[in-house]
Amino acid sequence: MKIDSVKLAAQADLVLITVEMLQSPLLADAAESPWYELPSPLLDDLLQVALGRTADNPEEPAKRPSPRAAFADVVRCGRKLEKSAWCDEYSRLFDGAVACPLNQASYIRRDKGKILGDLCGFYRAFGFQSGSKHGERPDHLLCQLEFVAMLLALASRAPDEASYEIVTEALGKYTCDHVHDWLPAACWMMCEETQLEYFAAVAQWVTVLWHSLTELHNWPIDPLPEGHLKPIVDPEDPYECGAPDLHQIQT
Repeated sequence: MKIDSVKLAAQADLVLITVEMLQSPLLADAAESPWYELPSPLLDDLLQVALGRTADNPEEPAKRPSPRAAFADVVRCGRKLEKSAWCDEYSRLFDGAVACPLNQASYIRRDKGKILGDLCGFYRAFGFQSGSKHGERPDHLLCQLEFVAMLLALASRAPDEASYEIVTEALGKYTCDHVHDWLPAACWMMCEETQLEYFAAVAQWVTVLWHSLTELHNWPIDPLPEGHLKPIVDPEDPYECGAPDLHQIQT
């Protein structure tokens, strides 16, 4: 089997850019060249190499735009962001009271210790350490996306087919156990809660990118149910000190 190293490496870069989209505005200030300042042709080339023909395919049944259109929307919004509004909305969504949690355990009713323990097992097996400067938990979306990017990069550099299969098998299991079951709900929640066009565009892009990567790699995924999933506190059976539980609400 021929390994498309360039395509895999481009996918890893695209996922890392997505991580930057969801990082604190303070980290964007510290970066030498924030993602939204990269030249448009460079970003367009990266998208094309990473996703190929999938880049221009809209998801008709789900009425989602093509990856190219969704990515262009984030770039447009990112380049016109006002720093104060960006900081305020980031803080409202993800800090303090947290209007939109970005941790797997906030959406999934399973033993929190088991989730975190399994994640740490994946991370130890591949020597992964999150590059995030905010010390998020192992189940935070940014940590999970960074790990996916690292595995894609490892797959791109696999010296032989056996090594490649080890990495891709781990990647498929990781996404199945720790991403597919809550990422769509978190993106929907972000889109519903945000008062800033930028974060709505990012939520749409993350959803579209994830579906595209799932299709390209044939990762198993369950589609969103007819009712969307939203984390709320269940007063009858609180989940670990009142952390949000997973409930279905009708659209």
